[in-house]
Amino acid sequence: MSKTIMAVGAHTGDAQLTCGMLLAKHAMNGDRVVIVDLTAGERGTPQGWTVQDFRDYNAECAGRFAEKLGGVSVVLDTPDGELADTKEEELRLASLMREYRTDAVLYHWKNSLHKDHEAAFRITENAIFFASLPTFEHSLPPAPIRRFMCAENWEDEPGFVPYYWFDVTDSFPLWKEAIRELWLAEHSPSFQYLRYYEALSIVRGARIGVDHATCFAASSPTAMRQKLDLL
Repeated sequence: MSKTIMAVGAHTGDAQLTCGMLLAKHAMNGDRVVIVDLTAGERGTPQGWTVQDFRDYNAECAGRFAEKLGGVSVVLDTPDGELADTKEEELRLASLMREYRTDAVLYHWKNSLHKDHEAAFRITENAIFFASLPTFEHSLPPAPIRRFMCAENWEDEPGFVPYYWFDVTDSFPLWKEAIRELWLAEHSPSFQYLRYYEALSIVRGARIGVDHATCFAASSPTAMRQKLDLL
């Protein structure tokens, strides 16, 4: 039976880079993938662009990434740099989780050098609660969320300890093709995103004897007790 896997990122690029290899693996296995960008990451506007044009372009690129995985892209309208853990943001994300009948959620680790990432963690944690709570009054039925894990992000390193390891060797080529749809992957003047995450997948893969692997942390002791059967 197919599942719906939702990945949530603070900015366009976060979920695609950190969760994309596992999302591609699920897509290849016939599962539906949904990627939610809480902001479009438009404040990293390159020289010669307007902020609005870069926002529109990032949203378009996110759509093309999802399309290559046969999935869905949702880019919310909160301005980059202004993400805050409010009930409004939590319920908006919870409604998406219910709408897409989400089975598993991938999202940011709780500690980060970026405040938007930390806000995204709290928003997603609480959205999972509201989305799956049967007694919370909502027009849609509860989402059947059973799995939730935090992705490995270079900006979210403090306290991150890999707990779940996935062999993504077979899905790596699809991810690499799709991630090149994002401007950030190869054109950022401040960080070599594609190079970093490709190298990280090789290092993680070496630890478990495969060509490419991706790692996730358990968001809480409760999550660590889950029986892992995502794949």
